[in-house]
Amino acid sequence: METRSYPRRLEPAFTLIELLVVISIIALLISILLPALTRGRERARIAYCLSNLRQITSATMMYLADQEGTKTNIIPWYVYPAYQGFSVNLFTPWVFGGVKAPNPDPAREAAYDPDSSIYPAEIRPLNRYIIPGVVGSFDRNLPFKCPSDRTFTTSIIGGPAVFTQEEARSSFDVNGNSYTLNARWLQGYNWQSGGNYSILNIFDADDSNCPTRRINRYLIGGGASRFVLWPEHGFYASTYRAGPTVQTSLALPQRYGWHRDFSKWSLGFADGHAEYTYYDTRVSITPTATIWQPGWRPADGMP
Repeated sequence: METRSYPRRLEPAFTLIELLVVISIIALLISILLPALTRGRERARIAYCLSNLRQITSATMMYLADQEGTKTNIIPWYVYPAYQGFSVNLFTPWVFGGVKAPNPDPAREAAYDPDSSIYPAEIRPLNRYIIPGVVGSFDRNLPFKCPSDRTFTTSIIGGPAVFTQEEARSSFDVNGNSYTLNARWLQGYNWQSGGNYSILNIFDADDSNCPTRRINRYLIGGGASRFVLWPEHGFYASTYRAGPTVQTSLALPQRYGWHRDFSKWSLGFADGHAEYTYYDTRVSITPTATIWQPGWRPADGMP
């Protein structure tokens, strides 16, 4: 019996043009979906950041309640932690909470001995309300690290304004904290009156119109929901030399926030709530928020 062989029939295949069309469609879908996925991830980071700020502001309220009566009519917005045994030349508002800076800035270390790279976590007042018994540079479970933290630079009060969009190291790396207690009201009231920047002199002042007492009355009168208490560090850096109006401001131009939106920041307010919101960082007061309240007196009523 004769056996015959037949040539195998080839299966249909893509032509080069068809293959290129498929690749083009896939590339187009990726270009459409990737920004949405990236934005979704950033939204999750915003939610995480706001959760951090709510914990921090709540802990601050507990701290202030414990401090009630220790300084008559003065809310201790920035109280230096005990630093016996520590040589510190630069005091910063990061060290109210957070941890010892894990990766300090060599340039700043050479020029100063900043508290942020010296004070361990256990002597930072706010930490005991969040993680009792926190030790050293322990940073797990502490709500002081923003997942979108992008910059550490800030201006030294009295020096030139610094503008940095993004840096290799974060504020948490260099300062041990992605957030900062708002000390811009010190700059604001002193800048307005032409005074110096001595925090201790302000706290010890007897004048009934001294800045701390004016801030205290403003908050008790109902302004706490508008007063920025704990902002992201990028916001704090951007509001250096902000003025009551754009015309009088000495701040640098607005910038993109850590979460990639123009001049939008995560802010914790003095009443305990937190918002991701737009803020013109050139000015000290907007219709919905303020970093310091210029010229306010009780007789003026609430702005």
